[in-house]
Amino acid sequence: MRRTLGAAACTALVALSVPAACSADVLIEYQALAERRLSPAPLVPTAVPRSVAPLDRTIAPSPSRRRKGYGLRMVNGAQTAVIVLEGGSFKNMKAALRDGKRLGFKARRTRVRGRRGYLFTRHLGPTQWLLVWVEDGRVYTLGTGTPRKVSLKQLRATAADLEHLGRYYIGAPDDPDNSSEGEAVTTEHAVTARVAWEAQCVAADGSPAGLRVGNARVTMLRHQGNTFTFDIAQHRAGSGAWNGSVSGTVSPTAISLTIQATASIEGLTCDSGTLSFALDRQ
Repeated sequence: MRRTLGAAACTALVALSVPAACSADVLIEYQALAERRLSPAPLVPTAVPRSVAPLDRTIAPSPSRRRKGYGLRMVNGAQTAVIVLEGGSFKNMKAALRDGKRLGFKARRTRVRGRRGYLFTRHLGPTQWLLVWVEDGRVYTLGTGTPRKVSLKQLRATAADLEHLGRYYIGAPDDPDNSSEGEAVTTEHAVTARVAWEAQCVAADGSPAGLRVGNARVTMLRHQGNTFTFDIAQHRAGSGAWNGSVSGTVSPTAISLTIQATASIEGLTCDSGTLSFALDRQ
């Protein structure tokens, strides 16, 4: 049976009766979407209301009825707040309006992201809101079925913060014996990345004491122009009291990373030195 707008748009309601995805991860979800090479580049969330934050813990894939479409949903752990984004589920706005009317949604004209669009509303059970608009030739819907947790104002703000997805990047130093590595995915003004570095450690007497590896990650870090930087201590992942910084420069083909990290671990002093390598665009 053909999947209807009710089935798609009401994912918010369905999500309240099924387990939320336990593997929410912006890097994983946006990597998978970036690797589909959709053209034009799809819109993705960069900021969400507090009720479905943090994005890195609430995002999960959502089905789309068309092969070239995609979907993402943000649902909190209590499954009491949800936002669903779909792109390309309708061939055109006329098809979206027709399906919405058939399913009892009332449509009124509005503007979404500065473009002509519609607000679909249905009061069958909890109120359901859908913002529907066309951007880059693709029909988008952004909706919620949890109006007590996600207001219409917040839904509009989420739409305003959508950005085009960039590409996925991955790389490591040229030295095959160095276990440092990194991966990242970009949007127009933000980067989400995971980095790992190898550091040489010495004992209190200065004798070599082997290697240790540290990790850090950032989600939707805003970058200035094409550069970004973040403090390791504020974005540590895993164990180890690491300090230092990670900086990067985004180009059309790669992200150039520079890592400087130090730590005191089990009485050892560890230092990565200045470690630089590139993450290549995939």
